[in-house]
Amino acid sequence: MQVQNLIERCILFHMSQDQCVRALAEHAGIKPLVTVTVWKELQKENKEFFRAYLQVTTPRPLFMSRCFQRRPNLARRKHWK
Repeated sequence: MQVQNLIERCILFHMSQDQCVRALAEHAGIKPLVTVTVWKELQKENKEFFRAYLQVTTPRPLFMSRCFQRRPNLARRKHWK
């Protein structure tokens, strides 16, 4: 299978570039330099997609994570009387 297709599969799983490089090295035996090179070429060809993708896959600051974790608690409190 082509490296590009494997990278596209990683993207479907919302993996970062580093996670994808490690996964392809471990599971498909592809050298990290090859994966990074293909990833960079894909970035050049699809700048807008990767700009948006980076925003989705970049970890949120801790304080933002806490806000999102509290939502289920708030929902439970509505049921209290």
